[in-house]
Amino acid sequence: MQFSENEIRQYAEFAMSTFDFEINPCPTKFDEILERPVTAYIKISGNWQGMVFVAMEWDLAQQLAEKMFSCEKGRASKDEINDAISEMTNIIGGNLKSLLPQPSQLSLPIVDKNEGRLGFPFAEQISQVVFQCLGSKFKVSIHQITKTDSRINSPQ
Repeated sequence: MQFSENEIRQYAEFAMSTFDFEINPCPTKFDEILERPVTAYIKISGNWQGMVFVAMEWDLAQQLAEKMFSCEKGRASKDEINDAISEMTNIIGGNLKSLLPQPSQLSLPIVDKNEGRLGFPFAEQISQVVFQCLGSKFKVSIHQITKTDSRINSPQ
């Protein structure tokens, strides 16, 4: 299953517009080393096996959490920021899951505690779109499972 950039863009725009954020495609790449990202992923299992990753620059994740939890500027906690990126990942992943053949299940989102250095040797990136929002960048990438790994099918 291949996800088009238009589908990813459509669902990312929908998710961010839920909180009154406008996004635009970004012509430059998202560099995890330089951007200090907040990253989360969600697994999709069923007839198609893979993951949806969302990575945002810290400033954007903080602004999203402030909006989501009605916090004053600069007052969102790390837990609120993690909850915000988890919710974005859940919305985008859930919508992308609807494009897949059934049956299909979505895991709970998992926040990356390694500051953007997640590695999954058993998955291959098949799509990625980078966006700009409020002067910051974020990306949505889709990774397809390429070989069996017991960690993929273990219950959360």
